Amino acid sequence: MANTYKIFFRTQIQASKSLQKLHDCLKQLNVKHWAYDFQDFLLTLTSELSDFSRIQLALRSAGYVCHFIKLENMNEARSEARLENV
Repeated sequence: MANTYKIFFRTQIQASKSLQKLHDCLKQLNVKHWAYDFQDFLLTLTSELSDFSRIQLALRSAGYVCHFIKLENMNEARSEARLENV
């Protein structure tokens, strides 16, 4: 089973950039799920790709200014949760 990662970026999506363009960019990287918080300017991605710099480079190439915040291994979080429930 491949590891799944939750990756956080701080970015401000401008009116000139469409969410469809962002969606298309992330789809090319095989990002399964993503969400954007317009209030906190936080882009959250769920991906099997652990190399956040590759994602960041693709976003920047598409015209988005983004800053890496955090990477979480979701498989480790699930394992810890199971241990706590035992």
